Amino acid sequence: MEGGIRKGTVVERIGAYAAGLRPEHLDAAVVDYAKRILLDSLACGYGGLESEPARIVRRGIAELDGNAQATLLGKGTKASVQFAALANGVAIRYQDYNDVYFGPAWTAHPSDTIATVLAAAEWSGRTGMDFLLGIVIAYEVQLRFSDLPVAKNLWHRGWHHTAACSYAAAAGAARMFSLDARQSANAIALSGARSNTFSEIRHGDIPMDKALSAPIVSSQAILYALLARQGFTGCTTLLEGPYGFANAVAGGVDVEPLVPQTGDFRIMKIGLKPYPVEGMTPAMVQAAIELKNEHALKPDEIEAIRIFAHEEAVTKPSWDDHKFAPANKETADHSFYYCTALGLVAGDCTSEQFSDEWLRNSDVAKLMKVCTLEARPELTALFKQGARPAAVEVKTKRGIFFREVLYPKGDPRNPMTWSDVTRKFMGQAEPVIGRALANQIVNRTCAVEHEPSARAYAEMLGTCSQ
Repeated sequence: MEGGIRKGTVVERIGAYAAGLRPEHLDAAVVDYAKRILLDSLACGYGGLESEPARIVRRGIAELDGNAQATLLGKGTKASVQFAALANGVAIRYQDYNDVYFGPAWTAHPSDTIATVLAAAEWSGRTGMDFLLGIVIAYEVQLRFSDLPVAKNLWHRGWHHTAACSYAAAAGAARMFSLDARQSANAIALSGARSNTFSEIRHGDIPMDKALSAPIVSSQAILYALLARQGFTGCTTLLEGPYGFANAVAGGVDVEPLVPQTGDFRIMKIGLKPYPVEGMTPAMVQAAIELKNEHALKPDEIEAIRIFAHEEAVTKPSWDDHKFAPANKETADHSFYYCTALGLVAGDCTSEQFSDEWLRNSDVAKLMKVCTLEARPELTALFKQGARPAAVEVKTKRGIFFREVLYPKGDPRNPMTWSDVTRKFMGQAEPVIGRALANQIVNRTCAVEHEPSARAYAEMLGTCSQ
């Protein structure tokens, strides 16, 4: 209580933020970076469109769905708004090529919410600027969960960061459906109350669930937002209450920092990925590629490989002996050994290098067997500041070669430019939808805030391959 006026619960204040953020609150840099992230996410979506998980999900929703409310990427058809969000979200997530953020509490891939915001914006007839604002709202909510001041990352307590998508996607969907502050709070509370996810889904041999876990949580937020619009109520003490998130999930942490503050846009701290790998891995891959190219390294001359990283990389639940010899794409892109060896063998790391042929490559297998991983205090200190550093040392008869990468390409301190993101998009999208349409999508995404209709924009994204 302040001056006799109730401030509201944490959920209520997040709801007020979601309902109250305005286009004029976004400066030019935030708008520009949000659009770059959007194009990057669409690149991932087209690249993952024909993955097995994406195809299975489309077949599954076809058995249940008879609605035509929101567009499926690159398919020339529509599904219900919730199922379109799910199908497109799985395509975006599949390759582990989408954006990344590291905070003390959780990693985040906040583009896991973009498919939900897009489907809601299309169905509800919002403008391009509305859509962009919804993306920013979802990001700002999710990143506060990552930044909670916990002593140790919550996935060590068994809670996967997918859980944060439930709050973020609900905030974005609520805004697309024009919910007021109270309704938005209820949508967020309803969504968050039933979406905690176990860290076990990333342990051992990683299943297809890696592509599903965040999109299913995000897409379900659409239903909760619609229920809240009809007057359905949720538990508004869900976050700070004695049996809520703060104590049950986060070990008693102060959850006041979860309320976003206008003007503090953490979306600007998002990293993008130049390689389709887990978020802690790009620096290792970049170091390996640079060493191979600079010293003309050949696999048969390499005797030992030392990978240096931060403490979290060495101790996280998804780093285990199943990653020493990955048998599928989902496990390989979480294997520091595979990705580093790949960089030293192929001199590159693209979607193609996670095919069955590459997973069976004898040179990559040989180099994985001579890899070791260790933490360095100075890299741990940088990681705790939000960086993604790593280093690689390669021993050969010619000598020992070393490369340290503190801020890999895509880090906010070494960002992927519009040219970088456009190149990534064309590489992923052009084989699927053709050059002409891919160029059209680039141009319209660069100016998406001026689109009079998010529906027309989404329908362009759904145009079939040419």
